Amino acid sequence: MSMIFNYTVNDAERWAKFSGDYNPIHFDLRHAQHLGQEQLTVHGMRAMLDIKYQLSAALLSAMPQADFLRFNVRLRQPVLCQTAYQLQLSQAVGVVNGELRDMANGESCFNSKLRSGPTLEPVESTKWMTLSAAEVYQSSQQFPGNAAEPTECWGFFDALLFKLLVAAPETLASAKQVLPGIQADSLIDIFKHVPVIQTHHDVHFSADLLRTDAHLFIRRGLQYTIEPTLIVGNAEDGWVLRAAIQARSDAGPLITTAVTLKTWPLATH
Repeated sequence: MSMIFNYTVNDAERWAKFSGDYNPIHFDLRHAQHLGQEQLTVHGMRAMLDIKYQLSAALLSAMPQADFLRFNVRLRQPVLCQTAYQLQLSQAVGVVNGELRDMANGESCFNSKLRSGPTLEPVESTKWMTLSAAEVYQSSQQFPGNAAEPTECWGFFDALLFKLLVAAPETLASAKQVLPGIQADSLIDIFKHVPVIQTHHDVHFSADLLRTDAHLFIRRGLQYTIEPTLIVGNAEDGWVLRAAIQARSDAGPLITTAVTLKTWPLATH
């Protein structure tokens, strides 16, 4: 099974309005070309929304008997605007795979998988923050999709956690460890000044987000905590940062989103 996608700057604008990510690589063609792209790029997280939806719809038709699910994606190439992409799905028992390919050159951009997962273990943290039910619902109304649909509900919470993660002071502090002296008030500010690419995106979540009435979740508050960022690499070859955030409901752990970012090699002189 396959489907075709072709993104425009309107898609980037809708995601930016939700996330606050107005990185010029998505809106300024000269800036994008300066970084080696022939066209504007759509946010990787925006392109991922369509992949999550299609994989969820396919898995829902043969839902495994699992309490938790896992979604993983490897981001190999940027997704350009005004370019045709084909998403190819393949399915086996309890798992759906998706590959997004550039139809012009056949390059694989995203490789993804949605499948049964182990129990999501709670994070040991003394710093849990709260989003009220009103705040969660308001965010669901700004989401560039329909968070009230079962096939999009977990994608909404993943997007919400991603937004909270990149805006968190803890994430910024970790980034500044490897980018000393940079003037930035958030990780999104760093994206505007330092070439950073997302290489992996991993989500571990309760299967109830896919098979239960989504209104039960988008009209309920939740607590979240930022996990310690893992950092490897060096300035010459580039730094790799893995940042993660977990949200919980009254019933226990609900969803964990982990993002792996890589900087380009940085000048040391």
